[in-house]
Amino acid sequence: MFDVMEANTSHAQAVYLADLWHRLSAQHIALGCSCSMSGISVTLEDFERDIADYLWAESERLGATEVVAFLLAPGPVAEQAQAIRGILRRIQEGEADDAISRWLLPRLTKTLESYAKLHGPSVEAPLLGGSRAWRPGYRN
Repeated sequence: MFDVMEANTSHAQAVYLADLWHRLSAQHIALGCSCSMSGISVTLEDFERDIADYLWAESERLGATEVVAFLLAPGPVAEQAQAIRGILRRIQEGEADDAISRWLLPRLTKTLESYAKLHGPSVEAPLLGGSRAWRPGYRN
């Protein structure tokens, strides 16, 4: 019974994070957001690779060999298109066992929610519906 509950919880968390990341990516496109500093433009895809690279490096550093294998299964991180979306999709589809999900999901939650606070509306703010709908929650 506990395994089923934990699997459902991991699935639900992966769905929540995939939805959050999807809303952020849609906002960046819809609002024409160009996160840049000193003439250097950074895309959401760059952030995806950076986050996936961080997860890979951290899993190697901590000796989480199952996580390393899971992250690299689709190929080198630098060559994975939409790496975070792929990781979350694979977790939702049950490709990650409980240990891998328990290792990845808290780190992804902290990272993506932090990204949302810096680069988009607050997690609770609605994305669509015009500027009046999202502006009050933007970058609280």
